[in-house]
Amino acid sequence: MMKRHIYGSLALAGLAVAQASAAIHGPFIKPLRAPSESERSVFRPVSRIVFVEDRLWILHDDGSLVSLKAGEPTSETIGTHGKVLDICRSGSRLVAIVAADDGRWRISSRTLIGWDVLASVAFKNERAAALGCSPDDRTIEVITNRRLLEISGGRLRTVLLSQTLEPRFAFGTVSANDDSIWIGFNIGEWGGGLKRIRRQDGKVETIENISRPELCAGPLNTSCDPVTGIVQSPSKPECIIASIGLVHMSSHGRIIEVCGEKVRQLYSKTLGANLPTTSNTGDDFNTTAFFSLARSGDTVWAVGNDGIYGFNGSQPRFSSLPQFEERAGYRISFDIPGLVLLMTNVNQRRSLSGAVPIMTAR
Repeated sequence: MMKRHIYGSLALAGLAVAQASAAIHGPFIKPLRAPSESERSVFRPVSRIVFVEDRLWILHDDGSLVSLKAGEPTSETIGTHGKVLDICRSGSRLVAIVAADDGRWRISSRTLIGWDVLASVAFKNERAAALGCSPDDRTIEVITNRRLLEISGGRLRTVLLSQTLEPRFAFGTVSANDDSIWIGFNIGEWGGGLKRIRRQDGKVETIENISRPELCAGPLNTSCDPVTGIVQSPSKPECIIASIGLVHMSSHGRIIEVCGEKVRQLYSKTLGANLPTTSNTGDDFNTTAFFSLARSGDTVWAVGNDGIYGFNGSQPRFSSLPQFEERAGYRISFDIPGLVLLMTNVNQRRSLSGAVPIMTAR
């Protein structure tokens, strides 16, 4: 309640900040203006994109799945016999979790002729939070609000969680090592944060670092920080790197590293300046918001509301957002080698961000 009251008190000041920062956002819809009919057709609520076998797989917020081949102008709607809850890339194949009409979840991989069901799980009064795939096609994880489901070597393993999760809007999971699974939550102006699940017994731990008692102090604050992406650290396999991003009245975000229970800020940048904010407090409200992460080899890529950042050293390589072309009813860019970007307004349901780019590695 205190947080909402303070946000309300800052509404007029935040309005000016949002309008001023909209000019920085480039191709974004201005947060406080309703999109036109033509803009609505290309800023669709896409929750996840995955690139597999020269095709971009696009998951809509309503659970429908579309496939778009690189270089072609048209898309194909994919039949799934149910609502697709999440997708991920496992090795060289697409994996999806589908809520079928018969009251079961089907975890399936895409083949040339359709879907190969890897596991079928009954659910009742249960919600899927997120789906995770290991890059080497070794393990697939499904996290629900009550269970951890792991598929490995053709076998399904189920572990009850030590506490019930409230996933609502979950964005991505990653296995930091053989012991733990990480899950980030994005609930917009209400934060989200990061949780770690122990594989062995399902123990759930909230990971955060609140530097000071002030409202929304960071670098990782569950009540204020939406976690929008997670990847395993290329240089420290036991650690993860996560992105934080929110545009709601003002812009707020950073890149953090988490090793065990230790959280530190890797990068933050004040909007309108080219100098990084390197303090570990992470509580600035006029910083670049990051909306997606992808790892390609030893480089971690982050897409913010002012451009693309490539991390493989102490300071990132920066480039402005590319031009987005309209293709099959979407705004997409294949211009950056190894990456695909797509504009989506899915964050509009929980903040004033308007359209933002999300990203996947090719």
